[in-house]
Amino acid sequence: MAVLAKPINRISVIKRQESQEFVREFNQNKVTNDFLESCKKAGKLFGKRK
Repeated sequence: MAVLAKPINRISVIKRQESQEFVREFNQNKVTNDFLESCKKAGKLFGKRK
């Protein structure tokens, strides 16, 4: 069974009052370099990719 997804071309609007909270949340959820390195090592274990 195939699953089809329709792309969403909407821009999210953040209210001025909520912008500081959004930026703080965004910065907390950034991917760290340590996590990226561990993902690269795991990728090497599971298979090769160009």
